[in-house]
This record gives sequence, C-alpha cells and structure tokens, in this order.
Amino acid sequence: MFRHRTPKGSYECTVSGLRWLCERDVILKYHFRNWDPYSQFLKDMQYTQGGPLLDITMVLGELEEVHLPHFVCLGTNPSLRNEMKILHVEEHGVSLEEVHEVTRFHAKILHPEFSPISVTWKPRSDKENVHCDVVFYMAVKNTSLISRLYLLLSDSSQKKVIAVKENRVSQLTWYTFEIISW
Repeated sequence: MFRHRTPKGSYECTVSGLRWLCERDVILKYHFRNWDPYSQFLKDMQYTQGGPLLDITMVLGELEEVHLPHFVCLGTNPSLRNEMKILHVEEHGVSLEEVHEVTRFHAKILHPEFSPISVTWKPRSDKENVHCDVVFYMAVKNTSLISRLYLLLSDSSQKKVIAVKENRVSQLTWYTFEIISW
C-alpha cells in the first residue's frame, strides 16, 4: 500500500510510476490489484492489459490530472495511442474511458474519478512491441551460485510478485539487478 500526502504540485511515485498533479494539498493511497478477475472482460472486448491495475483512493482533496503508467511501446507504431483506453472497475462491472493524452510511458486523465483503474489497449497484431525490464536474481548457497533471470513487462506490480515469490521460496539472500526499460 502506498500513501502520499502532497502539497500543490506535480509528483511521481518512483516505485509504481504513478504521476499526479494537484492544485491543493491531497492525500492519496493506492495499491496494486490482480488482473485475473478482469481478464475475460478484456478478452471479450479484444483489449489487453497495458499497465498495472491500481486501486486508488483519495483520502483528502482531488487531483487535476493523473498519469497512469503503461508499457505499450509507441516508438514503432505511434497510432497505437488511438487504441488505448482507461479501464475502470466499478461496483457493477467495468467501463472504458478515453485517454486525454498518451506519452511514452504514461496515459493522462483530467479530473479523474477513482476506482481500480488501468491502461488497456487493443493490439492490432500478435507482434506489438512492449517495454520490458530484465530482473536478475543472484544468491550464493554454500559454494554454489544460484541465479534466476526474468523478462517482465515494465509493470512494477509484476516485479513485486516475483520479489515476494523469490523471498518465499528460499531462505537465501538475493541480490537483485535490474536493467530498466529494455
């Protein structure tokens, strides 16, 4: 769970990649949610996950804009911007909202209303590019070197799941190395 109290200004969480702009003091809290319950909806609509699913709650104030992180690579096909939507998970289902602006790693929404929320997109082929991170885990056990290499979508919720898994599986002390945005 992340919790931020910020005065007027622009901010970015270095862990989740979430950015926001506020005109007054705000308190927001958020955490990552699992995509699994919504995968069938996305499949039926021919959309796919485009970033982490964030459950955001405003404790105090409101945001002028929020910039949701995404991992869709726009460099080879800038028209993919038109295929991106914002998924809102609501009490009685889900809805899709237009994106106001898309940058290399973020999708901007003005005057957002929050529910679990994320960037989704409609790939035009099976060969669309995405931004990935390489995460390398290394540990020494007795005289053996143990290593694991992960190629993950640029989605900090995936890194968190892997870190929890690696720490749970063994009692080893892992050294982690990341190559960001490959």
